[in-house]
Amino acid sequence: MATSGSTTWQLDRDGLVKAAMRKIAALAKGQTPDTEDYTNGTIALNGLVAQYQVLGMHLWKRAEYSVPLVAGQISYNIGVGQAINTPFPLKIHEAILEDSASDSQIDVEILSVYDFLLLPQNSSSGSPVNITYQPFVNRGVIRVWPTPDATAAATKTLKIVYESPVEDFVTATDNPDFPKEWHNALIYGLAVLLAPEYGVPLDDRRQLQKEHDTYLQTAVDSGVEQTSMFFQIDRM
Repeated sequence: MATSGSTTWQLDRDGLVKAAMRKIAALAKGQTPDTEDYTNGTIALNGLVAQYQVLGMHLWKRAEYSVPLVAGQISYNIGVGQAINTPFPLKIHEAILEDSASDSQIDVEILSVYDFLLLPQNSSSGSPVNITYQPFVNRGVIRVWPTPDATAAATKTLKIVYESPVEDFVTATDNPDFPKEWHNALIYGLAVLLAPEYGVPLDDRRQLQKEHDTYLQTAVDSGVEQTSMFFQIDRM
């Protein structure tokens, strides 16, 4: 039996919109959405993608970035067009201080903003051992403690492992910034959002929601990292 050998199939933006409209019977066989349908569908699709970002750390959106330390600088702006010009982290999950002088790596503790502000705010400097991260609209701010001194700036780099934002749909041929196992969730999620605009009865909308929830849970489960877990007795 011959197989295709292809594993990269994906629908583009317009393909997702058409598929969602078929699910709500807004298109008859052979029909194509008009310009307004595509525009409205794209707005809803980008809203759905933004909503999916809050579901947790997607493995395919895990990224690493090495932040160069600057002597005397505690805050570092990150985001497109910022001093650190890269898509801003939704969340930072791990931070490591890499020392080129000793070829070593040291775990850096990630604190909440509240706990970070409780640290001694004096003129002490050295190698950062704590950071905090605060996301804003399309940018974020990383703060380190203590303030890097000249030695830290010359020999150490802060590597962060973070969750990168999901890319928007802009053009008709854009593919989703999701693996293909997410396509059914995207199609049915978009169908749920479009259904009220096309007069789909409430009972049918509830059924669409159930189907979407099933596809979404399957997609989310597929993104769980398979790692070992160790337990030990706390004797304190």
